[in-house]
Amino acid sequence: MPWLTLLAVLNGKDIIVDKGGIKEDLLAWRLNDIKMLAEEYDKAFTTLLELLNDDNPHVRANVIQVLMDMLSEGKLEGERLKLALDSVLELVKDEDERVALKALEFINALLETGELTEEEYKRVTEALKEVVKSGMPILGEYAAEGLGKLGAKVARIAYKIIQWLFSLIGSSKKREVQSAAITALTEMAMKTSDSRVLNEVFDGISDLLAHPDPYVVERALYSIDRMLSREKDISMRNKLKAITRIKELRSDIKLGTKASQVLEKLEKATVTSEEVISEAEAKKRLEISQYSIDDVDRLLDAGKTEIVAEMAKLDSNVMDMVLDMLESDDYSRRMDALWIVARLTSHLTPSDAYRILPVLGDFLKSKNPWARETAAKVLADIYALYPGTSRFFTTLLDTLLKSGNPRDVEGALELMAKLLDRLPSKDMFTGMLKLVLRLLDDEKTRGVTLRVLAREAQKLLDLDTEDLFALEHKLKEIYGKEGGKYDNIIAGLIDVIEDILKMRRQGIVMTSD
Repeated sequence: MPWLTLLAVLNGKDIIVDKGGIKEDLLAWRLNDIKMLAEEYDKAFTTLLELLNDDNPHVRANVIQVLMDMLSEGKLEGERLKLALDSVLELVKDEDERVALKALEFINALLETGELTEEEYKRVTEALKEVVKSGMPILGEYAAEGLGKLGAKVARIAYKIIQWLFSLIGSSKKREVQSAAITALTEMAMKTSDSRVLNEVFDGISDLLAHPDPYVVERALYSIDRMLSREKDISMRNKLKAITRIKELRSDIKLGTKASQVLEKLEKATVTSEEVISEAEAKKRLEISQYSIDDVDRLLDAGKTEIVAEMAKLDSNVMDMVLDMLESDDYSRRMDALWIVARLTSHLTPSDAYRILPVLGDFLKSKNPWARETAAKVLADIYALYPGTSRFFTTLLDTLLKSGNPRDVEGALELMAKLLDRLPSKDMFTGMLKLVLRLLDDEKTRGVTLRVLAREAQKLLDLDTEDLFALEHKLKEIYGKEGGKYDNIIAGLIDVIEDILKMRRQGIVMTSD
């Protein structure tokens, strides 16, 4: 054990703890040594908790990490757990976001593994509600995950939380708050063993399908899609109510496709007689029930990725295994995992989503066009589900574009195109156009930018007339450069723009939807 945390034993009984030494060890990331010390000596544990008030946020964050490690190993119980919880709860409001996030991670882990008193559950609930209500990016989503776990674990508290969350959705205009509240409700419904709690949430989410805010409607639709993995526990009344609501969305330009997919699942779920279920569906259900997590590798080797995807919906351990595979050394495993995740994005918890953001960002640099496009779609879906990820996207796009590497630039443009598909806005279109004009001026990025423009030519329909003229002018300016190597693509794009402008002069307005 490092000398900085050395204990001096006096008379074989008393000990002296070097608080400064523990702090230095925390800063040096000697966390396992600190954990062993705190597990063995009460004074060391008390000193550790005192350091939660240290001025250095790195010290505070690493103390919480030590407590999390103790919790995961079953070494944080009884009075020690109570003392730790009392101290950590104060840090969910810490001015340093990293510390606040670590505090929320501790609480979420505790809700998974520990049993609390009635008073402690109440205090945890109030702390998490405050964070959700604040609308703070990232923190609100982690707090929402915690509220969901809490409601799933303690049914007597669940109904109060459910009522409060739906009230919050109705009263708040902040997208971050609405998103976090729907996340909490969905997590609760997915994790509860009480079918009454599940149905209470499902009923309320179905009502949100008639909400005036399209974003809330979209989130509600994705929530119902996820809850349908527990369709056997959902009442027939709730299924029929959701069918009625979703039928009204089929003609929606943006949500029509997703609404039709969810509606198909719901209509299958309302079948009460096994004899009416198609032979293929019955066979699929039987096949899924025969496998466990130990069979995942064998199933993937056999090309049965759909079976693994269905298993991941129902078993969080299988989902964890799939997410780990995104970083596998085996290329085929990475592709299998990406295929599965692309079909299960709405089933990702906030923790799952934040965990895989970096590796999905790496996929944008892949030589494989399918991997790039699929990763871009998953990232855009995550952004729509969890707005707190916005800072990651800003950093990712900035890094890819500044690299000057054509493949990185292509990945960035593909991501922006998918973001436009998910959350179209005039500001986003204008921002992307400014970027495209700049990239077209640079010989290193001109070719890849033109190729992406050609692939996404349909989106030109959504540009303002002024923006179309600006793009046409730039294309004409670069026509013939570099020996005319891109002239065919440029000429084709100019033709498309002129056709759009001609239609607008004739009073014909079309969009890409």
